[in-house]
Amino acid sequence: MVTEESEKPIEVRAMEALGKGFDISGDFRLKYAKGARLVVLDETDKRDIVLPGVFTIKDVSQDIRLDKGNRIRFKSDVLEFSQMSEFLNQKSSIQGKVPSGYLNTIFDLTGDCLHDAADTKNLAFDGYFISLYHLHLTASPLVLHDSVKKSVPSHWDPEELSRFIQTYGTHIIVGMAVGGQDLLCVRQNYSSAIPSSELRGYLEDLGDVMFSDGKSPSLLQRKTRDGKQKVPKVFNHIFKSNSLQLASIAETSSKDGLTIISSKRGGNVFLHNHSNWLQTVPTKPEGILFKFVPITSLLTGIPGSGYLSHAINLYLRYKPAPEDLRYFLEFQVPRQWAPMFCELPLKHQRKKSSCPSLQFAFLGPKIQVSCAQVSSDLKPVVGLRLYLEGKKCNRLALHVQHLSSLPNMMTTSGRPCQWRGSDDYRPSNQYLEPVREMGKDGFASPSAVYSYTQLHYPEDRVGSCT
Repeated sequence: MVTEESEKPIEVRAMEALGKGFDISGDFRLKYAKGARLVVLDETDKRDIVLPGVFTIKDVSQDIRLDKGNRIRFKSDVLEFSQMSEFLNQKSSIQGKVPSGYLNTIFDLTGDCLHDAADTKNLAFDGYFISLYHLHLTASPLVLHDSVKKSVPSHWDPEELSRFIQTYGTHIIVGMAVGGQDLLCVRQNYSSAIPSSELRGYLEDLGDVMFSDGKSPSLLQRKTRDGKQKVPKVFNHIFKSNSLQLASIAETSSKDGLTIISSKRGGNVFLHNHSNWLQTVPTKPEGILFKFVPITSLLTGIPGSGYLSHAINLYLRYKPAPEDLRYFLEFQVPRQWAPMFCELPLKHQRKKSSCPSLQFAFLGPKIQVSCAQVSSDLKPVVGLRLYLEGKKCNRLALHVQHLSSLPNMMTTSGRPCQWRGSDDYRPSNQYLEPVREMGKDGFASPSAVYSYTQLHYPEDRVGSCT
């Protein structure tokens, strides 16, 4: 389905996108700009702008500036995941190391920050950035429309916070180039033993070959032919695969622990020949090299801006699906332990209560096991810990960590919870776990004590413990 927005010329769409909201958790594409312009521009004194290609845009605000473009080849260093994330963020005027949707796209990552960081050893790219012209806002300071300021919830309201982020995004577009880019990216995992310096050399040589349409002498091919150094086959595979009619190509070698991604934006992306692709960029350009400012930086003094900033940071870090953002935020409340530290019996007790105990050696000391019931007051449990209580730290107890408040999406019935321990059930190996004392040599001693316990709660109390 073709929308009215997509039917507009790229020149008009790029101009109108300046000042609009944007969600940087997604790829940096003009089509993902949100709604109307969020910032106030000077609309009283307008003029016409003539763009390259003899295209004229009428009635352009004085707060929008046009600069000439350029053509550059940029070769990055081989960087760790967090370093590359921070580097690309700086290129887009974004603070921090949280990976953007642009990084996830060009390096073919999953978008799961923790998973990607754990699996990725190094990242690097080599590419051409063709800018026909640059557009950017000159208004200073930038001021949000009153309607945007009024949409900020004054308290922690997950539904309103998620609605704000989905409506306005996380940042505001303040600049971009119009043109195209041709990128070669390499992703190295921890199974790869190739040094960073060699990897950068391989990538640079591959770029020399592909960006010259095979006319540049290939150091990769020379090394392979002379037998002086074995070049990872994935570099030759990506060169051969580049003849396929695909906008983005990825080749992976599990043996070498490398993935090479070749991708284009702007022009005819299905042309594998770099020179031929260059000729099509002026006739079919795209928005590239975006610049942003965070929406929250323009909300100083607005009640609730701190809550919005916290919600946006959580959203960008964990990237829940937009439709699940409200429910995700409902669980982002303070957590606490039960029992609380002030409730623990620290003083000497005159009467020693009879408690079961564990003994790990025949003549060794005994450790008491607390039978005190722990309640989360029907609030969702998010963690468990074994804790040594008492003045001598000789009483083993189970503590639960729970949310400080009940999320709105969860309801409770009036039926009280009932405590059920493992003694209420017929003994079963399902509840048995071996407890072994480690000897001085680091090996488990022959003696082992088996104990078991179970926390049980009714099925309609999922996540709560009492």
